Amino acid sequence: MTTYDAAIAGGGIIGLSVAYELAKTGRKVAVVDRGPLHGEAVSAAAGMLGAEAESHHGGAFFEMCKWSRGLYRSWAEELKDRSGVSIEYVPEGIIRAALDEADEAELLARAAWNSEAEWLSPEEIVRMEPEVASGELRGGYYFRHDHQVHPLRLATALRRACAALDVAFHEDRPVTSLLKEGNRVTGLQTSAGPIFAQQTIVAAGSWSSSLLSPHGIDLPVFPVKGQCYSVAPEKPLTRRTLFVQGCYLVPKMDGTIWVGATQEEAGYDKTPTVGAMAALHAKAVRLLPAMERARFVRTWAGLRPGTPDGLPWIGFVPGVDGLLVATGHYRNGILLAPATGRLVKELASGEPCSFPIDHCSPARSADGRGEIIRS
Repeated sequence: MTTYDAAIAGGGIIGLSVAYELAKTGRKVAVVDRGPLHGEAVSAAAGMLGAEAESHHGGAFFEMCKWSRGLYRSWAEELKDRSGVSIEYVPEGIIRAALDEADEAELLARAAWNSEAEWLSPEEIVRMEPEVASGELRGGYYFRHDHQVHPLRLATALRRACAALDVAFHEDRPVTSLLKEGNRVTGLQTSAGPIFAQQTIVAAGSWSSSLLSPHGIDLPVFPVKGQCYSVAPEKPLTRRTLFVQGCYLVPKMDGTIWVGATQEEAGYDKTPTVGAMAALHAKAVRLLPAMERARFVRTWAGLRPGTPDGLPWIGFVPGVDGLLVATGHYRNGILLAPATGRLVKELASGEPCSFPIDHCSPARSADGRGEIIRS
């Protein structure tokens, strides 16, 4: 009978990041997923590292997002060295534009807690990105430190780096429950039998609550559907990621532009819909009119794991031995991947955390459902 040092329920970006960091310490690690690896939330991601562009207030979580963003450049190089795969780290920044008075006011209010943001006039935005429509622009912020990566290439790089460290992958193997002896979790019960481990990490995204709640662990996580599409313009239309309320446009190295994303509490339905695509496209064309002539490439949807207060669950579960959680990252799974991997590794090793995470602790109150903030 094989007993792993760590068994991880969930093979998305977060689960693979945790596996990677743990395996670098020499641990014997297994990753178990209900389907193929990285098949869920990553499919709703465009790869923005939008620590500033996607934040609506300051505080501990905002600082944590910036810290993780700062880890990315060296992490990208490390992953390429170990996997041979570039994650297409693009350090071009994000322009968050305002198209109406209310949006302008909301953006300007961010100056109170974000001193790094640089306000641009409509003319300055057009000088930086000449294809942007100037008629409705009221200005916007340039977040020069918010970069982007290719989410699918990141997933591939993590998987290959984990494989090189002898991480065991168990795909298409649903976890049916946690294994327990008394008050200690001893591994994962799967559809193909038990997987025993000294430490168990639940990183199952939108499916995390279904593993935790049968054991009386109330850490709610719910699916939020995100729909996206991509186009291939005849010529490059923007160097930088462009962001308006309810829509972002992310230029990729292959010449395509990814447009997203809806935020729908629609259960576990992942069906792309015409209405959602039309609404996104209308916003995209309003900002970048030449998008109307671009060749359509594809559309897709995925499920992001939301939480009642919008913060992830990261840490040991109080009153249960041998169990950590790393889930509920919602729109920030890509951004927080290097930080979460490092923090869970430190917790599992009994080391001090590199960054304070009390705001993400499973011990915090989860009363109330909270609201999803829509950008």
